[in-house]
Order: sequence, then C-alpha cells, then structure tokens
Amino acid sequence: MRHRFSYFSNHALQRIKQRTLLEPNEIADIIDFGLAINTGKEIIFEKTHWLIYSIKDECYFFIIQDKFTGLVITLLPTQYHDNLAWSVDNESFAQAKSNIEQNDISEKQLEFSKQFNIETTQNIKVKIRYLDLNNEAKTKTLFNLPAIEYNYDSYNVPIDNSFKNNINQHLRTYEIKESSVFAVLLSYKKNDPPRILTW
Repeated sequence: MRHRFSYFSNHALQRIKQRTLLEPNEIADIIDFGLAINTGKEIIFEKTHWLIYSIKDECYFFIIQDKFTGLVITLLPTQYHDNLAWSVDNESFAQAKSNIEQNDISEKQLEFSKQFNIETTQNIKVKIRYLDLNNEAKTKTLFNLPAIEYNYDSYNVPIDNSFKNNINQHLRTYEIKESSVFAVLLSYKKNDPPRILTW
C-alpha cells in the first residue's frame, strides 16, 4: 500500500537540486500535509500548480504535480511560473508563507508515522544474492535508496543503466564478482516480500 501521495520524476529531482535548498522529502511533506496552496490546474493535462514557501531559501516556488498519480513533474521559480502559466494573487503568497511559519512539520511527520506505522525516513534496501568462494549462497546489502523518491514502492525504482552501474560499482567496492550474483532484491518493509530481479 502506498502511504504517500507525492513522489518525483527524475526531471523534478534535478530541478530541485538546482533551484532550492529544500530536499524532495521536505517538499512532499509540504504538499501531503496540506501546507501548499492550490493555485489552479491545467484543465487538459490535469496538472495541479502548488505554491509553497521555503524558509531555507526565503522565497516561493511552484510545484507542478499530476493530480491523479501524485507525480511531481517540476519545480518552478515564481518568475518562470508567471511567464509560463498564470499570475497568483498576493493573498496566496501570504497564506503559503503562513502555513510554513505557523505549523510544526516535524509534529505532522510524527502523526503520519503513527497513523501508518512506518518510519518517515525509511529506505529501500538494495541487496544481492550471490555465491561466495565456497559456492555457498550469501545475501548482502549494497546500498539504500530514499523511499520518498519512489513513492514508498520498490516497483517504482527504474532498472536502467544507472541502477546497473550503481550495482556494479558497489560490487567492485566489496570485491564481489559480477558473475557470482544471481539475484538482486529491492526490500522496503520487513514483513513484505522483496522485489526480486534475476541477474
């Protein structure tokens, strides 16, 4: 079951890194905890335009999100939004700032984690199954992926060249032969079966 609505496209993650000091999980908190201002949506494409305030940057941003899937498509500075979409009234800006200044997000995170019985900082663990020098099957955790970036679902992790290169890099670090690996496991919750990839 997905516990969070907001998750991020690769494009959105790049723009967030370039344009703001906020982390993706902080932006997801602002949206999912009802602290962003809905300034309207694109009728044809069903994209919601959220206005948020960043204390870290001391400025505002617009978040463009798919209304139905929760996928955050991009983050825009206010001047970009005015040129590409529509202008927003001063009252909305004031409310966006007030929502952040008057609310304790950490308390809302705690309420959320209690409600769904999960940790808000949870990761997706990437593990391998391989044969050691004695030809015995072993399991090893290679690295973690931030679950928030994949909407708390291991099946949202793309198995692309970047992922495979990351696997191979860690195999070299741990001096494990690639040929000895017979499966990759993406594990999110202890009581749920992992996503298994033949390798």
